[in-house]
Amino acid sequence: KACCPRFEIVKFRRRRTLARALLAMAAMLASAFPAMTAAFAVLALTGAAASPMNFTVFSQPVKLRHGQVFNKVQHPQSLPGSVVERYADGNKLLAITGFDVDMVRRSADGSETKVKLSDHYLHHYAIYLGQSKSMGAMFDHAEHDVMFRRMLSGCHAMKGSAVRSFMEDLWIDGPARKHRLSMFGSASGAEYRDNPQRFEKPYRMILEKPNAWAPLLHIIRASDSPDAPASGDYSPLIECPCTPQRRINVANGTIDGKLPDPPIGCSPEFAATGNPSCSLSTYVGGWRCCEHDVFLVDTDKECADASCSEKPLDEVYMKFTFFYEDAAPGARQIENSACCDVTGQMPEQGFENIEYDVPACAPGTPPEKCFHVAESVQTIGFYNEHPKSPGSPHKASDLVDLVFMAPHIHVAGTSVSLQDAVTNETLCEVHRSENDKAGVAYGHMDAPGNENGYLVGLSTCRWSGDNAPRYRRDHPFRIRVVYNATRSHTGVMGLWLGTVSAVGDPDLLV
Repeated sequence: KACCPRFEIVKFRRRRTLARALLAMAAMLASAFPAMTAAFAVLALTGAAASPMNFTVFSQPVKLRHGQVFNKVQHPQSLPGSVVERYADGNKLLAITGFDVDMVRRSADGSETKVKLSDHYLHHYAIYLGQSKSMGAMFDHAEHDVMFRRMLSGCHAMKGSAVRSFMEDLWIDGPARKHRLSMFGSASGAEYRDNPQRFEKPYRMILEKPNAWAPLLHIIRASDSPDAPASGDYSPLIECPCTPQRRINVANGTIDGKLPDPPIGCSPEFAATGNPSCSLSTYVGGWRCCEHDVFLVDTDKECADASCSEKPLDEVYMKFTFFYEDAAPGARQIENSACCDVTGQMPEQGFENIEYDVPACAPGTPPEKCFHVAESVQTIGFYNEHPKSPGSPHKASDLVDLVFMAPHIHVAGTSVSLQDAVTNETLCEVHRSENDKAGVAYGHMDAPGNENGYLVGLSTCRWSGDNAPRYRRDHPFRIRVVYNATRSHTGVMGLWLGTVSAVGDPDLLV
């Protein structure tokens, strides 16, 4: 059992003979047939990996008034010149080993000030990184394909659906092209300052000739002043209430004249529980009422006009620091896992409704018994025997190594676990504790990263080439999520955001 407290625990298993054999074969081919290996394994790199390096990039400014939402992909920006230059000739590949995230205000003199969750709440983020040409082609495709545009910037961007679909198309033109674009971050949100994103050797996010990046940001301005204290109770705005200004038309299936993005729909098993989020007729709050530029306050009562133009406009930036190295011989490419969203169920791959509601317990329920529990079972990997992955080159029987798992829950979440649904082995589990050392951390002060009443940390689990469990892509895993239900909550989530590494793909051994 792997329990992941706030410090990292990496569980060890015996080295797999097959992995050693594959790496040995790659090394032998690289020395004996360098030209052939370059075609077979993308690039045959020689020499030891460079020492770890890092670079930092900032988003474009995010400007919001009290109650306003920012929820879109920003325009692509260039990576630092030193990074672009290092990999421009293609003789080396960039291998991301991890990244850190922060939100700051930036002064004219270059100084930075950290931003509190109680002021600007990060609902979630994702980062697109790779070649500007491929990124531009992907965004151009989104302009002409409504469904693809939803996959790129809507709920399902949290699982990298658009990038995965786009890269599956690139695979048709040769597996080497899969190194041209990647996505990081996924659904991670409020826990961003205490949510370690690191990959153990030999697993890396590998990119060829990277020169551009673009962030998807979902930020809520939760207070009307940067100096407002974190009072001990979270702002109700972070649960995205559907205000009177939202025009919900159940007959037409629309919100504000548009179809919900993505369509509301839980697995039959989850819908059978009667959860309000599974139907537009009972939908009262969550992502679909939290689109870009909407306000989460009743603007008729709280503002002089619909744009709350009398409210002060504040400006913040997201800050991303990437850690990287030159890809070494034997480096293995990683990809998003198909597991898990508690609102989904096998045979579905990937996310379903993504969000759900936690109804309050019946009056009189003792607090120690007042919890909402949800479970589901989904496969660990994506494969081509499913409508969501028609272009995938992988079969259900293909093997993957489990590399990294990050839990994602919202305020009031108390625990989330990941189990092998066949053996019932627990692979990763986090829960709330009095000392905040068991993987789910809540804030207790009025400081960035420790905001009173907010969920501020979720530990991650990771595996190395020495101990990574190996499964078929269609192997089932169980997610179990527990929330405190002494009060109701809308738009909560129960997710595992994972990465796996395919076994035996020709482009995965560098």
